[in-house]
Parts: sequence; C-alpha cells; structure tokens
Amino acid sequence: MDLNTLHTFAAVVTAIVLEAAPFLLLGSLAAGLVEVLAPQGALERLLPASLPGRILAGLLTGLVLPSCECGMVPLARRLMRKGLPVAAAVPYMLAGPVVNPICLLSTWVAYRGDWAMVLLRVGLVMIPAAALGLILGRRRAAEVLAPSLDTVEGCGCGCGHHHGPRPVAVLRHAAEEFLDMGRFLVFGALASAVFKVFLPQAALESLAGTPALAVPAMMLLAVLLSVCSQADAFVAASLTMFPRSAHLAFLALGPLLDLKLIPAYLAVFRWPVFRLLIWVPAVLIFVLCLGLGLFWG
Repeated sequence: MDLNTLHTFAAVVTAIVLEAAPFLLLGSLAAGLVEVLAPQGALERLLPASLPGRILAGLLTGLVLPSCECGMVPLARRLMRKGLPVAAAVPYMLAGPVVNPICLLSTWVAYRGDWAMVLLRVGLVMIPAAALGLILGRRRAAEVLAPSLDTVEGCGCGCGHHHGPRPVAVLRHAAEEFLDMGRFLVFGALASAVFKVFLPQAALESLAGTPALAVPAMMLLAVLLSVCSQADAFVAASLTMFPRSAHLAFLALGPLLDLKLIPAYLAVFRWPVFRLLIWVPAVLIFVLCLGLGLFWG
C-alpha cells in the first residue's frame, strides 16, 4: 500500500465523519430535548389511535422534524423511551431522512428537476418503512429496544429525574447520546473508506449494462459508501453508466441501511428487530427496483 492510498483512505474517513457528525449532533440534541422536556406519554396522546394512522404520522413527521439518518437512531430510541409508539417511531426513523424538505430539494437539484426521481425515491423509502411499522407496530418499546438501553435514564442515580437546570440536563443527555453513537459512526466511516478506496471501479462499470446486476451493485455501493441522505443524490447522479432503476436502488437503500447504521441498529435494537431492519428494506427495494427496471430502465 503506497502513501497516496493511505492519504486517500484518511481523507475519505475524515470526510465521512465530518459530513455526518453535525447531523448526529443535531439528532443527539433533539434526543436530549425529548428526554428532558417531553412528559412521559405526551407524544402518544398527539397521535391517532389506529395503527395505520400512527404509521402515516411517522412517515410524514420528517416534513416538520427533518433529520439525516446519522442522527435518527438515537432520536428514535429516545422518542420510544418517552412513549412514542413503535408504529410511529420506526417509520419516522426510516423515512425521515428522505421525506424531508432538505433531501427532497437535494434530489431534485441533483437530477435537474426530474420530479419522477424525487417521487419514486420517496415511495421506495416509504414502502419498507410502512412495512416495518406494520410488522413492529403493536409491540412495546421494551420489546423492540435492546435490554441494556431500555432502562430508565435521568440524573445518573437511577431515579429517573433530571437534577439541575434543564438546559444543562439537555446538554448532558445530548453529550451522552453523541458519544454513545459517535463510536459507531467512526467504525462505519472506517469500513466505508476501505471499500470506497479499494473497490475496483472497473468491476462496477462491467455491471452497469445489465439491470439485474446493476440494481444489486448499486444497493451494495449504497451500503458501502455510507453517504449522508442530504448529499447522496449527487453521488448517484454522477454514476451515469447505471440505469435509473439502479440509481433509485442506491437512493432508497442508502438512508435505510449503510455501514454507519448497521452497528447503530445492532446496539440499539433487539436481535430479531435488527434482522428485520436489515432484510425487509433490502428485499423490498431489490424487488421493486428490478420491477421498475423492466418498465423504465
């Protein structure tokens, strides 16, 4: 391995961390605000009583509470611990990084005003998010979250209260969330850089001409590159040798499943839920994008 390759590797790791860290920080601050300021059970009272209504509310929450996927996992965990039903929290965690004004605008700009790409991306993300909301929606938070994280947090003494000024408590919880999830961000950045630097580009080009291979190739690339949902449309649009169905596979899967999210899912959720978070989006997006490829290219 030469020195230039090491420099490139270090630059890629740094770029991923610097790109994702602000969004992780915002998600951690939001989680701290929810923990300290939201009364227990208040979030549930704001939602419809029906399961479909809660899923729909979760799918659309990103329009008013936007966040990148880098900060979604800690925020969703804290929302569930504060009483937000799983039926709303899981769809919000999965769809929010795409169904928000910033991501919609970036996709529209990257594809030069092509609304079909924007709307299809939204639909392809909403389908697995809604499916997981249906599968997990009737479970309690304690049945979804990992046991070590499904305990009462507060002042650190186990009483569940927040001693001291509220702004200090918010910042303390935000710092705990940021440090807890930040290690997974660094791990994911290292793994992503390995594949981004050492993955043969010629191999990708050889797959682009066959839709049945282009779609899984772009899905794999989305997982390995771990680009933030606010910027991934520009990466996908630059890969002009791939068909649009493969672009959509990249755009839909990346915010749901990448090397930053996999260790975070594993740390936050129980093992059966972790497996669902991996397989349901991957299978549905693969099938849907292959179908799109037959009619659209």
